Order: sequence, then structure tokens, then C-alpha cells
Amino acid sequence: MASRVVRIDEEALALALQYGPNLSQGVKAMHAAIEAAKKKEKQQDLEGLLRRVVREELEVLTGPHY
Repeated sequence: MASRVVRIDEEALALALQYGPNLSQGVKAMHAAIEAAKKKEKQQDLEGLLRRVVREELEVLTGPHY
């Protein structure tokens, strides 16, 4: 895999090293964590939508009949 020499802020490097043994692996781990959080958020949004639709339909079915 190709590599490149870059300048990076010391704080950013320290942050990346909390996620992996080197900068590259730290960035990849951070990316994976962000993607997993996005996926979980989408799943929760879908679950909330489904719950709301079911609740609304139940209210219509069990509401007062005129």
C-alpha cells in the first residue's frame, strides 16, 4: 500500500493513537466507529418510524367510531 509523509497536529496524533497503535490504524478505527454509529442511528430512526406508524394505526383502529 502506498504511503505518504504528512504533517499532523500533535493533539490529532495523540487522539488517533488512542484508537490504534499507529496513525493509519487509528484513523481507520475512528472511521469504522463513525460508520457503526451512523448505522446504529439509522436503525434507531427506522425503529422509531415503525413504532410511530404502528401506534398511529392502532389509534385509528381503536379510536371512537362515529
